[in-house]
Amino acid sequence: MYVKRHSVSKGGRRYVYLRLVEAYRNESGQVRHRVLCTLGREDELKASGQLDQLAASFTRLDPPPLGTRRVVGPLLLVGHYLKRLGLVELVDGMIPMRGRALLTHGEVIAALVANRLCAPSPLYDISGWASSCALAELLGVPAALLNDDRLGRALDALAPVAEELRSRLLLSALEHFDLDVSRLHLDLTAVRFSEAYEDSAVVKKGWAADRTIKRQVKAIQASTKEGVPLYFRPHPGAQSELLEFMATIDTLATSLAPGLLVVADSGLGYLESLCSANSANVSFVVPLRSDTGWTERFRVDVPEGLDGLEPLEYCSYREEHLPENERTRWKGALYPFPVTSADGKVHDLRIAYIFSSEEAASVASARERALTKAEEALSRISNGLGGRYYKTQKQVDARVAQILVGPISGLIEVHTATRGGRPCIAWHRNEAALAQASALDGLYGLATNLSDPKDHRLSALEVLKIYKDQWIVEQRHRDLKQTTRVRPVFLHNDNRIEALVGVIGVALLLFGLIEAELRSALGEGVSLPGILPEGRAARPTARAALGAFDGFIATYTASGLMVDHLSRVQRTILGLLDVPLPWPEQGGQD
Repeated sequence: MYVKRHSVSKGGRRYVYLRLVEAYRNESGQVRHRVLCTLGREDELKASGQLDQLAASFTRLDPPPLGTRRVVGPLLLVGHYLKRLGLVELVDGMIPMRGRALLTHGEVIAALVANRLCAPSPLYDISGWASSCALAELLGVPAALLNDDRLGRALDALAPVAEELRSRLLLSALEHFDLDVSRLHLDLTAVRFSEAYEDSAVVKKGWAADRTIKRQVKAIQASTKEGVPLYFRPHPGAQSELLEFMATIDTLATSLAPGLLVVADSGLGYLESLCSANSANVSFVVPLRSDTGWTERFRVDVPEGLDGLEPLEYCSYREEHLPENERTRWKGALYPFPVTSADGKVHDLRIAYIFSSEEAASVASARERALTKAEEALSRISNGLGGRYYKTQKQVDARVAQILVGPISGLIEVHTATRGGRPCIAWHRNEAALAQASALDGLYGLATNLSDPKDHRLSALEVLKIYKDQWIVEQRHRDLKQTTRVRPVFLHNDNRIEALVGVIGVALLLFGLIEAELRSALGEGVSLPGILPEGRAARPTARAALGAFDGFIATYTASGLMVDHLSRVQRTILGLLDVPLPWPEQGGQD
């Protein structure tokens, strides 16, 4: 069966009709053709868009020839979780399209999510990837329809409803997966952009974690303690961290049941923002910023200084293999921390004063590096006195003022003068100021409004353990930039940039769900044999689980689609995650 063009002349004009024709053999074995139906005039079908729909329909129905191989790979797991989450239905419910022949927006977004988890790459040649993998077989999305224009239109359509989709995905994840959302870890990251983006309202210059200013888009993530990023939202690169935190907390508090506990970094550690969270009945564990005055409170609460803190029996996972004398020493204490907000209301918060020997060593080392760098700069001034740049004492003083800033301000005393018309300089470290600056090295304050458990009083150790799980969300940021390869972003349209970063957020959600369910099925701390190269066992990650299916192939045979023989670790993963094999294996089982 095929489409045939048929020309007709009427009134001196020539028209082309499209006919659906079937080929068959008569009783004598001769090949004959018959017209099944006339589809319409070619020009009218093109103008109305029906021709594209017809082409798409035939694309969906066109089976590959026998012997065709399709790469199934990690798509076997990803497709299963996409269906459980109901992504296609959610997107199509918000941005529906007419007809079924062309790809719906939901199908395009699902294909983009699958691409990020199965073969992450910049947004180009998606159709090339789809043509070699089993995307049509598992998700019903033909590769030929995933052209750049279709991808762009789907991102444009997604952008206005992206926040609504995030909220619906959160609720869908809670409905279809067993997740503990009583505690969420919040953290910000920056996605750097290397081009100009002069007219962009999203890609803006802003501060990042490495204290540099670059063009970027910020993204905030809220993850469960099992590592499932339930909420992931892009923000303009120059937007305040505090505004992003508070907006996210408002969204989560509205979507989730009462009793939410939020753990965040010092970007949320302003007293007024913590009072606002307390008024909204949101619990928190957040490190306070240095300008909140908590160190002065510490000196009043604990006049003995660091010696007045009690040892804490805490050991991080990465130090469990070390001898006890080589592990980080922890000390702490929990004290009341009442705060009066701008409206005059007193909030009965508490503060856990935490000391870490590793943090103390790191702070001392950083201070020593800064002092050494400053002294080297002062030495260069001394060597250049009377020269081109330091002819006068005023020039020397101006340069010294530029050097002695930040944490080392007041730690080096510098004396300048003029002798015989030539400037001179001398300096030394202020030992008294150094002793005062280093007195609280390794100490930080964790503010919380958590109440006492029913059977005992809340302790500094419990607050510390909650906060130290913050690495979970930070690791998901690593997966954003490494596993799903968010950069480079070859887009200049703000709507498409925001939508694409949001799509990658959906990929992270699936990534976290796969990892959390796999670890839950295995049991706490149980390793999975064969998950690493050379058959080594390890606690499984989603990255390793997806990688275990690399090279897994399906082949069109006379009996239908058949997949390669499963390895033992692949079979174990499918069993633990309850993922059915859609086609029979070639050969027997282990």
